[in-house]
Amino acid sequence: MPGAEAAPPGAGWCAACAHLRVIRSGRGSVFVMCERGLRKEAGFVKYPRLPVTSCSGYEAPADSQA
Repeated sequence: MPGAEAAPPGAGWCAACAHLRVIRSGRGSVFVMCERGLRKEAGFVKYPRLPVTSCSGYEAPADSQA
């Protein structure tokens, strides 16, 4: 489920986005993946350069909307 694990410090907008997927390697490295980039949507990259300071695809997670 996207956004299930907290993003690392310095991720910018990705840290609070519904399309976030946190990838943790076997050696302990942490990567931020964009689900929109994974689906190859135009204008989005799978592993964005951090910190992300603006994004046209940002969406707040469903559970944070009241």
